[in-house]
Amino acid sequence: MPKVLKPLFMILPYHIGKKISRRFIGLSNILSRFSPGIQYDLKETDFDTDAREYLVLSCINAKIYSFIFFVFSFVLLYSVRDFPIKSSLAYSFAIAIFIFLMIYFTLVNYPKIMSGKKGEAIEKNLIFALKDLSIQIASGVPTYDSFVNVSRSNYGQVSSEFEKIARLVNSGMPLAKALEESAIKLRSEYYKKTMWQLINTMRAGASLKGALKIIMDELASDQRSRIKSYAQELNLWSLIYLLFAVAIPTIGLTLIIILSNFAAAGITSGTVISFIVLTFIIQLIIIGFIKSRRPITNL
Repeated sequence: MPKVLKPLFMILPYHIGKKISRRFIGLSNILSRFSPGIQYDLKETDFDTDAREYLVLSCINAKIYSFIFFVFSFVLLYSVRDFPIKSSLAYSFAIAIFIFLMIYFTLVNYPKIMSGKKGEAIEKNLIFALKDLSIQIASGVPTYDSFVNVSRSNYGQVSSEFEKIARLVNSGMPLAKALEESAIKLRSEYYKKTMWQLINTMRAGASLKGALKIIMDELASDQRSRIKSYAQELNLWSLIYLLFAVAIPTIGLTLIIILSNFAAAGITSGTVISFIVLTFIIQLIIIGFIKSRRPITNL
């Protein structure tokens, strides 16, 4: 059974939203012009969701969130903070627009994010799965049976993809064509390279054992190169992190204290706290960026 895409921020039930979205075909055509590649992102994630329906669902959910924040902001500003009604409406409307855009673009990019995570999960165990496949083929196991055996092993997302390949072959599709279908659907450079090399080898009638050995050597060499590049890049980011973690907070707080004592700048404790919070947030952003740059290896 194909799965239905259900992002975290989607509060409207899918079956209800699907019925509503059918009434806004015109809106979906407009939205699809601004997100031309979303149908491919949805296909890569293996979710049974039409692209136009998903865009309308994202828009509806974003509107629900924006309305909730509009009401909450208006009540907070008008009733609690005693803002004038016009100012409360203006600020609440601005907040609602910001929330709408943030939620909508988050939901629209969610399939692409999930597709990327799926590719990362495949690359994590790809070399181990290829080693298993190579050993079985070298032992005389037929190619199709080797794929089936790997699909039944514990190689995570790679086993799942090999299982889909086996199902396509069982339905009557040639193995080379099934490998091609699998390569097209996934956003993983390593996996695509592996599948296309296997396809070319099978169509040329060459030995899969030798091809797998070459593929594994190339993948291992590429991963070593990425590790070396990341290590060099990490030196720079370590210095930047230390700058924001040690140097800037120390110098900044010293300047704030001097200004508050001698320059009569009117600096309050809230300013100091805001500065500390800001530097902490910047540190978290740098840590997250460094983590996102880390190459996925399975050597």
